[in-house]
Amino acid sequence: MSNQVLQVEVVAHVLGSMNHCAHCQVFIDGVGVGEQIHRSDLEAYPEDWMQEWQRLSDLVLSLAERYAGRLQIKITDAQSPQALWMALRHGVRKYPTFLIAGEKYFGYEQSKLEDIINRHLGRLPSSG
Repeated sequence: MSNQVLQVEVVAHVLGSMNHCAHCQVFIDGVGVGEQIHRSDLEAYPEDWMQEWQRLSDLVLSLAERYAGRLQIKITDAQSPQALWMALRHGVRKYPTFLIAGEKYFGYEQSKLEDIINRHLGRLPSSG
């Protein structure tokens, strides 16, 4: 059994809420409405984006649980400069895209992801 950790990079649309300027955020949090504002920001996303994010979250959490301690999963927002670099370097054009040891997979099919992960985990050198 290998003690090495396999890197899994996921490029996807990430839902989030923006903080306001530091001074305003302190005030907003101080009067107790910060959580409501962040919840309102998240609820403003279209329903299909929310469903896609939940589907991706469920998949990533399932992989993290199944391969506990053997994967390092990094999620990159598709609208970030890092994602632009990944699009140029790895040809990422659709989301979510999983980058695993130089291999690219687009989609949500867990069995296909597990096949790729298992193949690459089997190639990792043992450090023990």
